[in-house]
Amino acid sequence: MEFIPVEILESIIYLLNYADLGNLIQTYSNSQISSINWSMLHLYRFGTYKSNLNYHDYYRIISAEDFKLKLELNQSIDELIQLQVLDLSFNQLTSIPSEVGNLTQLRKLFLNDNELISIPAEFGNLTQLQKLRLTNNKLTSIPGEVGNLTQLQKLYLSNNKLTSIPSEVSNLTQLKELYLRDNKLTSIPGEVGNLTQLQRLNLSGNQLTLIPGEVGNLTQLKILNLSNNKLTSIPKIILNLELSGTRIIK
Repeated sequence: MEFIPVEILESIIYLLNYADLGNLIQTYSNSQISSINWSMLHLYRFGTYKSNLNYHDYYRIISAEDFKLKLELNQSIDELIQLQVLDLSFNQLTSIPSEVGNLTQLRKLFLNDNELISIPAEFGNLTQLQKLRLTNNKLTSIPGEVGNLTQLQKLYLSNNKLTSIPSEVSNLTQLKELYLRDNKLTSIPGEVGNLTQLQRLNLSGNQLTLIPGEVGNLTQLKILNLSNNKLTSIPKIILNLELSGTRIIK
C-alpha cells in the first residue's frame, strides 16, 4: 500500500468479507460513482475516515494486491472516473475491459501478476498515467496506442511473452525507467533512442542479436542491462556511455 499518503492514514476503515464495494462508496458520497462488481472482497484497507476529506479520498485508492481477489470487471468500471490509483495485481485476470480507458484521471495502474494476454487499445486514453505495471503476465504484444501515454515515467513489462515493442514508444519522452526483462524480444526499435530522459533500461533475458546504435543517445542512463541475450557485439557508441557513468551489464 505504498501509494497511500501518510497524511490520510490516521484512521483506517477495516473491511473483511465486504461484498459490495459500491454500497460502501455510496455511504460516503451521493456520487454516481457507486459500483464496481467484486465477486469476493477481502479488501481490509480502503480509504480513511476523516471529516475534512471529501469523498474522492475514499475511492481514489483501490488495492487488491496480495489478496488474490476473484474480480468480475464489467462496464460499471467506467463510472469510477475520478480514480487516480488502481491496483488489480496478484489476481487471475485474463482480460481487462476497454472501459478502463475511461479512467482518464489515473496516475498509477498496477496489473502485474495476472494472466493477461493483451491490453486494450483504449489504454491510450490514460494520458495522465505516470506508472504502469504489467509485469508477470502473458502479453504477446503492446498496442501502439501506448505512445499516447506521454506523462509515463515508469513502465514495467518484464516476464511476459513480448516479441516486439511498437515504435510509438518513442513518444514516451518523460519515461525514466523501462523494464523489458525476460521476454522474447528479437529486436528493439531504433526509436527507443528518443527516450532521452531514460535512466534505467533492462533488456536482459531476451533473444536480442543486436542493439540499435540509437541507444547511445540515452545519455541519462544510469543502468543498461543487456545480459542473457544473443549479442555478439555492442556498438561502440553504446559502450561509450560508460565514460559518462552508465553501468552496462553485458
